[in-house]
Amino acid sequence: MDAPIGLAFFFGPALIIGIMMLMSGFNTVSAIMVLVLVLCGLKYMHTSIIGKYRIMKSIVNSIHLKKDSKILDAGCGHGAFMLQFNRQAAKISEIIGIDIWSNKDQGSNSIAATQKIMDNSNLADKVKLKTANILDMPFNDNEFDLIVSSLVLHNIKPFEKRKVALVNIARVQKQKGQLVIMDIGYETSKYVRILKELGYQNVNIVNAGYNGWWGTPMVPTFVITATK
Repeated sequence: MDAPIGLAFFFGPALIIGIMMLMSGFNTVSAIMVLVLVLCGLKYMHTSIIGKYRIMKSIVNSIHLKKDSKILDAGCGHGAFMLQFNRQAAKISEIIGIDIWSNKDQGSNSIAATQKIMDNSNLADKVKLKTANILDMPFNDNEFDLIVSSLVLHNIKPFEKRKVALVNIARVQKQKGQLVIMDIGYETSKYVRILKELGYQNVNIVNAGYNGWWGTPMVPTFVITATK
């Protein structure tokens, strides 16, 4: 589950209001508030458990990997994005997943848990997991054909540090390499200008729609694609 605290944001107030109604009697306005909060919480769960995977699958289906592609998943978590490349394993020479393995950002997040998941996939002999920060990645310049980063950058604060992350991504990406960033919130649109300044071309951003709503349409998921 992504950022379990998000569920508490919706279900916590719903529980408190529900208890207050039990103590003071039924109230239509309060009942509507509880219903809305519960529905938002359920939508958050849907996006975390189902929706984001549909978005990732759609993204990967649109990517045409060249033979012996080297891929970086910057902030891989449980490896959800990497697993979408199962059917294209024959075209991949290596796929590296890095993370700081924070349980705050993703429940039960650990390198051991992710390794176990990868070992049961078609990518078992392709994947290498590392403990590394996207702000200071231990890779050579121009190393990766494809870089993906899913639901990571919004966790980096302040925003200026996200610029550092994007600079690092550009540094390790090969010329003519493909970049995919999937992230939450309207600040994602600011990445477009930064990527263009870093020399990326064909920079596009799209709202992922219903599958990317984190509780409400006011917290959407955006997908950015670009070529260096």
